[in-house]
Amino acid sequence: MKHTLGILIVISAMAGLAACNKESNGPVAGTTPIDQLIQAGKPPVETGALSRGISPVMPTFTMSVTNVSDMPVSLINGTVIFFDENGKALPDTIQDAGYTDLSPIAPGAKIELQIMTSNEKAVSGKYLLKDALYEKTNPQFKEYGALSMKWKNPGYEAALKAEKAR
Repeated sequence: MKHTLGILIVISAMAGLAACNKESNGPVAGTTPIDQLIQAGKPPVETGALSRGISPVMPTFTMSVTNVSDMPVSLINGTVIFFDENGKALPDTIQDAGYTDLSPIAPGAKIELQIMTSNEKAVSGKYLLKDALYEKTNPQFKEYGALSMKWKNPGYEAALKAEKAR
C-alpha cells in the first residue's frame, strides 16, 4: 500500500461519547447481540458514507460510525480511498485510518470521524472496514470484567482490490 509522507490523517471523535454502561440491564434499543452479528458475518459497527466538507487547510471528509452491537467497541481499523471527479481512485490517497479511544463506542452510540487528505483532487471517498475490537462480557468470571475480542472483515482484501482498480 502506498503511503505518502506529508499526507496528514486527522481522525477525531467529534460527537460526545456517553460513558459505556457495562452493567446495563439488557441490550440497548436498536442494537443486535454481538454473537448474532458475528455468526452472520456482520461487523459490530456500521460506517456511513464519506462526505467532503470545507476546510482551509486541506480536503476534509466526515464519516459517521454507529455501534450496532450490544457490546462496547474500542477500536476500528480500515482503509480509506479517495476518488477524483471521474470516480477514479487516487493512488497517493490510499491510507489506513481508524478509531481508538479510552472511551469505547457504547452500544447504540454514534460518533463522527474526520479524515483529511493532501490531494486537492479528492472529491469523494470510501472507507473499507478491516477489523474491529469489541469488549465481550467474560462468560466465566463476570467480576473480572470484559474480554477484548476481534472481528475481522472476511471480504476486506477483495473489496480493497476492487476499489483500487476503479
